[in-house]
Amino acid sequence: MFKKVIFLALLCQTVSLNAQESDIVGFWNQPAPGVSLGGVAALFGFIEDAIERADGPPVVDFLGIPLNEEALSRALAYDSALLGVPEHVCMRHPSTYSYWGPANLRIAAQLDYNLDVISYTVGGTFRRADRTIWMDGREHPSEYAPHTWAGFTTGHWENGTLVTKTTHLKWGWIRRNGVPSSDQATVYTYYQRNDDVLTITWFVEDPHYLTDTYIKSADFIIAPRGVSTTSFGVEAADTAQDVFAECLNRAEIARPEKHYVPHYLPGENPFIGEWANQIGVPVEATFGGEETAYPEFRDQL
Repeated sequence: MFKKVIFLALLCQTVSLNAQESDIVGFWNQPAPGVSLGGVAALFGFIEDAIERADGPPVVDFLGIPLNEEALSRALAYDSALLGVPEHVCMRHPSTYSYWGPANLRIAAQLDYNLDVISYTVGGTFRRADRTIWMDGREHPSEYAPHTWAGFTTGHWENGTLVTKTTHLKWGWIRRNGVPSSDQATVYTYYQRNDDVLTITWFVEDPHYLTDTYIKSADFIIAPRGVSTTSFGVEAADTAQDVFAECLNRAEIARPEKHYVPHYLPGENPFIGEWANQIGVPVEATFGGEETAYPEFRDQL
């Protein structure tokens, strides 16, 4: 009898630990709030990936990204002023990038009558491309089904890690400096909790723009500033007084040409070489390519 009690106690402890490692539901904020940094990062206290989560990465910095020739051409044509035209002002951060940008995640679970999880909802990314993760075994829809910034996501648990697959994405980007992603992209995302840290790792496969899988990760910490509350009658996500969601669909920069689309023609991007000079590498290295992701690339330099 005594041995059974000990066994049950150990079993309950093991189940409790496994449940804690697997439980991603809750309020998750950016790491290290309160750290004094420059630029937009100073407003929020970002420290990990502060560039990505605040002002944005340097232009013409594609090191380590497996771009093909077409993707590089599009990336070099990118002018950040594009985000100031009405058609682009309210664009959400797509699932190929959103966890790397500004985000305070709110993860909830939807349960059935047996208290089994039907789906998870992940909200809080920039411009609120809230993601639904279906856990009930449903199939992905036809390729002709609507594509969105969040995409269509299914998931399952593997040894305490939530593994998801996202398809049906609109074209977007995998880095906020013009590196594109197409509507053919597929994103595999791994959610792993370790105590108060949620590590999210995503793998982007895009046959149109990438020659290999692009891999990134980001950490979130359990609500270090507590949770936010609200009342009924909340405004729509795009008009609420929220720096991550507020959006006014208008031209932010006055231009003499009514329908001008900001861009750089081939060979005219003025920022080529700027970042390379700052970090002391050849310009060609900042053009990316899968070879720049490997340590051996240093020998080529």
